[in-house]
Amino acid sequence: EVDAIIHLVRCFDSEKITHVNSKINPADDLETIKTEIILSDLDVLQKKLEKNKKKLLGEKEIKILDGKLKDLGKGEELKINNIDEEKFLSSIGLLSIKPKIIVCNVDEESLDEGNSYTHQVKEKYPNEKIINICADIEDQLSGLDKTEKETFMQEIGLNKTGINKLIKEGYELLMLDTFFTSGPEESRAWTVKKNTPAPKAASVIHTDFEKNFIRAEAVTCEDFIKYGSAEKCKENGKLRIEGKDYIVKDGDVLYFRVNP
Repeated sequence: EVDAIIHLVRCFDSEKITHVNSKINPADDLETIKTEIILSDLDVLQKKLEKNKKKLLGEKEIKILDGKLKDLGKGEELKINNIDEEKFLSSIGLLSIKPKIIVCNVDEESLDEGNSYTHQVKEKYPNEKIINICADIEDQLSGLDKTEKETFMQEIGLNKTGINKLIKEGYELLMLDTFFTSGPEESRAWTVKKNTPAPKAASVIHTDFEKNFIRAEAVTCEDFIKYGSAEKCKENGKLRIEGKDYIVKDGDVLYFRVNP
């Protein structure tokens, strides 16, 4: 029950850390994982198509499952052809239809330009999202406070942590945006799909907010940080009043007006 899969593959040499196959070959590692995923999905589909369970399925669903079973039998990961397939197949927990990010775990020297292993991965999987991360650096950063972290990152020339890079790629892969709410006690971040109308975004906070929506008061997070509050943004002409058709933008700070 996940929205996406992250494949973390080793892309560095080290005499101290052994590899299960004694040879570093990330493309082969990914093929092994792909095979495991296909076998898992084959098992799921075969169980769905067992005689006693077929009775719970419609003719359309059985046809979809039969077709996908043939594709998996050829060693192919599944492709979604239409909305009906997406809705049905997503409900049964198949892994090969999930969007993927390949994370190449590299040494510090290969973080910017990559190395022969990362180039091998890119050549083998040209259509996948691929990012380089040095897990050793991430481990060191995790034990530092904010000031120490900033100093260390400056020393090694790192402008963004690997985990932040991964989060950003994950949001883009899943087509997600973040909006914020801020009050006297706390500020909170909320996640919605891109191009979400304001009333639908309000329902993430509380389902009643969608049907009782009146309007949204909106400022950008940059202006909110700059001026310090919604009131100060209003005084400086940065607060906008938006209606039901407003499409929430990534980084909006919103205050929803709803009927009681």
